[in-house]
Amino acid sequence: MMMRKFESNGDTLRMILTCLVLGLFLTGLAPATPARAQGGAPAMMEKPATPPPAEEKKEGPPTTCGPMISDTCTPIETGKFAMQAWWALSFYPGNFTNSWRSVKAPGNYYTFFMPVKFVYGPTKDLETYIVVPFIHNWVNDANFPGPNNETSASYSGVGDITWVAKYNFLPEGDYHPAVSAVGGVGFPTGHASNLNPGRLGVDAIGTGSFNFITGVNLFKYVKPVLVHGQLWFNTPVNMFKIHGEEGPINVRSREYLTANLAMELPLASKWVALFEVYSNWTWQNLPTVQGYQTPQTVIGVLPGIEFLATDKLSLAAGASLDLWGKNGVQKYTPMITAFYTF
Repeated sequence: MMMRKFESNGDTLRMILTCLVLGLFLTGLAPATPARAQGGAPAMMEKPATPPPAEEKKEGPPTTCGPMISDTCTPIETGKFAMQAWWALSFYPGNFTNSWRSVKAPGNYYTFFMPVKFVYGPTKDLETYIVVPFIHNWVNDANFPGPNNETSASYSGVGDITWVAKYNFLPEGDYHPAVSAVGGVGFPTGHASNLNPGRLGVDAIGTGSFNFITGVNLFKYVKPVLVHGQLWFNTPVNMFKIHGEEGPINVRSREYLTANLAMELPLASKWVALFEVYSNWTWQNLPTVQGYQTPQTVIGVLPGIEFLATDKLSLAAGASLDLWGKNGVQKYTPMITAFYTF
């Protein structure tokens, strides 16, 4: 009797334990099954991922043709080649005196000037270019006739060829301009010696000197204006000799400083307004003799307009006006230029 009761109680105990284990097993499975069926937590329960903050992209300066007289600071892209040509016609209304006054020119003098510039970017931040100028001078009604009473004359040829290299060693920053170092030399390839008196001086289309150039170019984008600066020191070494008491000696021309400032203002997608202030400042080296041809001291302005025809071709037109000067000629020069990148 006792055994049967114990067995009965054992069956009951086993049944209770079996129910408990089965309940725990089902309880453990209950939350897992819906999760597997859904393949993840409900969308409304997910915490959306926070995207990384986007880097603020600094707006760069727009593409322009560039100044017509001043040199640019930013080099051309590496491996790129470009060519630029100018067509300019100078009128000479007067001469500047030593006292900064303008007096009437002794005749009607004109110059057609067509320099061609070849530009190449050999490496990053470096640009080199060569400028080859074609010059045609002529005069009529000259007040000082030649040996055979000539009052008109003309002459054409290639002027002094200039080679320049510039390196952008300081990129533009938030508060400082870009700065490029410049070095170059002008070669005495123009006609500057053995001049014919019957040509009335118009056959002088060269300086007769090597011109060694050192300087800096600057650029700053002050939205919406693009500002260009140029400061070059020029040292001409004349190839002529003069006869002194101790024999022939070399002639060294006057050194001079080129200081230019240019500003560009985009007006529309393809049009840009241009304004330049250009100047050459000359002084006499006391221990040297003045050379055959020396640059004049002059200050002038150039208003102009640019047109961006295509991604590769840009055009500009303007006129340089010599306003003040000392010991040199005064000229007004309307000009156009075309810049093409290959």
